Amino acid sequence: MKRYPVSIGATLYGLLCFGGCMEQDSTDEEATTNVEQFTFGGDLGVALGSPVTTNSTTNRTNDYKPTCVSNSSAPDMSYTWTAPSAGTFTFTTLGSSFDTVLEVRQYNTGASLGCNDDSNSTLQSAVSVSLSAGQTVIIVVDGYGSANGTFQLNINGSSGRHYTCGYAIAGYGCNNGRNHAFVITLDMATAVPACRSVQPGSYPDFCYVIDGDGAVPSDVTQCQAAGGSWRSGNNCCNFMGSLSCP
Repeated sequence: MKRYPVSIGATLYGLLCFGGCMEQDSTDEEATTNVEQFTFGGDLGVALGSPVTTNSTTNRTNDYKPTCVSNSSAPDMSYTWTAPSAGTFTFTTLGSSFDTVLEVRQYNTGASLGCNDDSNSTLQSAVSVSLSAGQTVIIVVDGYGSANGTFQLNINGSSGRHYTCGYAIAGYGCNNGRNHAFVITLDMATAVPACRSVQPGSYPDFCYVIDGDGAVPSDVTQCQAAGGSWRSGNNCCNFMGSLSCP
């Protein structure tokens, strides 16, 4: 069926380290908050979407051993992420350039909550996990064998409200050079930080958050608490002046 590991020489920016160097013995069960690790990609907050982040495992180190494959010597990248509400969340690497392995682990212990190599007869991975509201996990993007390269990490929830995030290139105004992202979160209070956490660096102006499911009374107060102004005509929390909501 396979395997032909792919190596793509794409080196992205250096990132702060996190967690312990995970071996497949008892150190996998130790807390991951007190030792630095080169492959830590950052905290993804409560963001959901496709993708939530993109990066590369090339030239990283092999800090985690996935529990669902026995022959992985590939470099990996890890992230922390927090469930915005109680529910089942699906993590996938659809859109990645190599044969991925994906694992979701307990934040405090490193214990596996789910691990997958190939999903739906593809070389991409998918893990579904039931989480409680506010539960933090570690997401590890790994490779089969020595496979490495650019990856896309997607996170989708089974419940929540749909929000559109609007951004703009600096100096262009929010109705020019717009870029959108989509998140699914519990409410406007969690949608605002989720939109900020997935904001592209090439679009530095954060413009608005639109409630795609229709405004609810709490949206208004939550928008104002986040420093925005509410535009009732299009269910939009505005952050860049009177013209920022389309």
